[in-house]
Amino acid sequence: MYAEDYMGEEVFSVDDSDITSDYSSSIDSVIREQRKIVKMHKLSDPDYYSYKHLVDGKLTKVECYSTPGSRNAYIRHAISGAKCPHRSGTNLEDLYFKVVDTTIKPDYNRGPRHLFYYNPEEFERHQNQRVSTQIKEDWTIKMMLANRLYNR
Repeated sequence: MYAEDYMGEEVFSVDDSDITSDYSSSIDSVIREQRKIVKMHKLSDPDYYSYKHLVDGKLTKVECYSTPGSRNAYIRHAISGAKCPHRSGTNLEDLYFKVVDTTIKPDYNRGPRHLFYYNPEEFERHQNQRVSTQIKEDWTIKMMLANRLYNR
């Protein structure tokens, strides 16, 4: 026996559009809520900041995590905000490409914003800036010396 036999001549159909729209809207609301939580978390982080600058005629938002200017603070990766195992103000700071951000108004309570990247190319992609070849070569030599010191 089939389901149609039990129901008689009438065949019932389910309108999937209602289910899909309810499911879609609940997913959208969950995603919106998650984004709101992430945004609130970022804004509560004192080392997080963002700004907009012009790239190819479009305003783009750049989000950064700075390392506190105080000596002996853990280095934070400028893009992800992850705390690295090394401390600022030590020789191991040379393992990172360090930039002092002067594009924003400085926070006089904290001093200038120090950004640490794993290499100059990462800085170029994140900030949409170009670094000269000479600076890259100098940094590579400095990083290799710090790496040799660290791996003793």
